[in-house]
Amino acid sequence: MNHLEGDDMPAEFESTELLRGRPVVCLHPDSPLAAGAQVSVDDLLTEPLIVMRSGYVMHRYVHRLLAGRAPAFVCSTDGAEMGKLMVAEGLGATVLPDFSVVGDPLERRGAFVWRPLAGDPAGVLLVLRRRRAASVPLAARALHEAFVRRALSLDGAVSRRPGA
Repeated sequence: MNHLEGDDMPAEFESTELLRGRPVVCLHPDSPLAAGAQVSVDDLLTEPLIVMRSGYVMHRYVHRLLAGRAPAFVCSTDGAEMGKLMVAEGLGATVLPDFSVVGDPLERRGAFVWRPLAGDPAGVLLVLRRRRAASVPLAARALHEAFVRRALSLDGAVSRRPGA
């Protein structure tokens, strides 16, 4: 699950960091904002905005980012995949962690592009959580280890910049 850097981890869970990234703006290639190297909050307010519904970490992040300012138009969706599809269809822009965007099949096909947010956005972590327990079932341990191995194999592969 995603977690904002600096927020407290729930004490009743063991949390293992898998990936660390930054929020980026996903845009349709025809968006005027796609021509720039980065997107400011003021720029973001000029686009129709696709936000994650309440309860998602990125919903909370965008709420903090906009600091009470309202974008031109807002629609909400459940999850990054639907947000990226809506961007690819030209319905607006969305803010997601770079590790959810870079290398995505729709990005590789040119259906959407991404740009970093201007300034120093908070980090977003992808963490694996499980309840603290004296004994963890073998299958759960094996799955946990597989996720950790996969994350280690990526070794920063998602941190590249547009056009790299």
